[in-house]
Amino acid sequence: MTEEVKELLAKEAIRDQIYTYCRALDRIDNELGYSVFAEDSKVDYGEFKGSGREFFDDMMNQHRNMISTHHMMTNILIKVKGDKAVSESYMYAACKFPGKDKPFTVEARCRDIDRWECRDGKWLIVERVVCGDNTFIIVPNRDQPNYNGERDNREDPCYKFFDEFDKL
Repeated sequence: MTEEVKELLAKEAIRDQIYTYCRALDRIDNELGYSVFAEDSKVDYGEFKGSGREFFDDMMNQHRNMISTHHMMTNILIKVKGDKAVSESYMYAACKFPGKDKPFTVEARCRDIDRWECRDGKWLIVERVVCGDNTFIIVPNRDQPNYNGERDNREDPCYKFFDEFDKL
């Protein structure tokens, strides 16, 4: 296999981990979230500083108080050298809260700057710095209820689809 192909495969594996992180946040899936971070990882999220696992636990504690969340990653830039890599991902999150009188949404836009290592064939975040660039609150005139999805359990259709696919 050429070095270019190895690099492309590494980038795709890292990109998949970035998307897995978003899925774990939106589905309130701690174990899935842990799978993206190395055991000895470090995260700097401004006021929060700790391990990847502690960071994910903190995020889940916050997300459990929300009605729904929707995370997307874009503009993903990845550089790879052997079993090490760095990436910058632009994150957009819409987090819907119950509110006192009516629901409101916090839209967060930030960048995840990550150092990666390939350990036992799996790419893991070893260090993350989150840069909060643009966050604001939206209070809607009319609220659209959620449909077809489930949070904080394995009843969401994505688990069924992926579990059935794994059995093929």
